[in-house]
Amino acid sequence: MWTYIIIGLIIVVALLLCFALAVSNFSYQNHFEKLKNCQEKRNTAGLTTLQYVQTLNNQYFNGRLRVAKCPEYQDHYGGGVVALSDKTMQSNSLASLAIVSHELGHARQDVSSDKLKKHWQMLRAGRVCGLFFMPLLLAGLVILLLYVFEVLPELLFLILGLALVGGSVLIFAFAVLLKYKEIQIEKEASEFAIEYLRQFLIEPEIVLCQELLKSALLTYWVQLIRTLLSWTMLTNKTKMFR
Repeated sequence: MWTYIIIGLIIVVALLLCFALAVSNFSYQNHFEKLKNCQEKRNTAGLTTLQYVQTLNNQYFNGRLRVAKCPEYQDHYGGGVVALSDKTMQSNSLASLAIVSHELGHARQDVSSDKLKKHWQMLRAGRVCGLFFMPLLLAGLVILLLYVFEVLPELLFLILGLALVGGSVLIFAFAVLLKYKEIQIEKEASEFAIEYLRQFLIEPEIVLCQELLKSALLTYWVQLIRTLLSWTMLTNKTKMFR
């Protein structure tokens, strides 16, 4: 009876792994295709990304946001600054508008609550904790092995080994929790982005932007899956806290 149960569990786990890996491989290719499609489409409003940002900055943020330059493909928001590359600023593609709208969604999160600030603080704390993950895990496993083989037979070493391994498990769980919270933050920013875009774009353009943002959100789920499966060595290496 137990043999069949164990075999069944192994099969279920294997199927889940296969599904997770398939989703991981699909998501980035899907996002690239959506991005390329939107890059080829010009918005019917005739706005450049810079004009779009300036309009929303005045409308929603009382002109408090500052626009700065950044290297290509590194557009982002942080601390009241919307950083855009020269190519993005001058572009009037749907892709550029969707991306910058998402960053303005983060700006809205930043000015309306402390959610974004708290997440950044937790990420910084996580990076420090992450430095101890592998040392704690390895030390705990070594001590447990020494206890099992009666090299260190005292109960104290069993407790110490379990405590060290438990500490590494808590760090791992913290990393998974932060990645899940990041997905919720990114999802909300995309919802704000669509709200902004509806003021300027027609419905077919909105649909394309929604598809692009959804494909981007899927890549965050992939990061979560990769973190969960990192112990299997079957996924590409990913940082626990980034």
